[in-house]
Amino acid sequence: MLDPTEFTSAMRKAVTPVSIVTTSGEHGPHGATVSAACSLTAAPPAVLICINKKSRILGMIEEHGIFCVNYVAPQHDMLALAFAGAPDLTDPRSFTSEHWTIDQRTSLPVLSNAAAIFTCLHIQTVSFGTHRILIGKVERAESSETKPLAYWNGDFRELTYPK
Repeated sequence: MLDPTEFTSAMRKAVTPVSIVTTSGEHGPHGATVSAACSLTAAPPAVLICINKKSRILGMIEEHGIFCVNYVAPQHDMLALAFAGAPDLTDPRSFTSEHWTIDQRTSLPVLSNAAAIFTCLHIQTVSFGTHRILIGKVERAESSETKPLAYWNGDFRELTYPK
């Protein structure tokens, strides 16, 4: 059986986009940095996100039935760290800064100047190991010319083009 440490070490070499997943409901808005978020199908448009079973946002998404995947840009690196739980960065977890707008239809926090955003209806949850895989039917998608922030080898990286 593969040792989890070996698996984690190898996965650090896979480049993943950095996203802040948000939701909102009777307890107010909430967010968490997620590196496991990707497209699932184009028809119908759907994404999946993987969240640790111990994460507070998991129950909130399942209860509220909606979430937004915000693919962050390099200028959002401190926000991504804050929503990942960095103890010295609690203030940026507020949705009152200039970085956020609240979608009037869904009440979801949406990251301004994100590389891309996907507003989703939570359709299904699949449990596996320490995580749950949430499938969301995309109701709204927007993108910009901004490059996304990447995560590789335990750190954030900016994408650059070869010379």
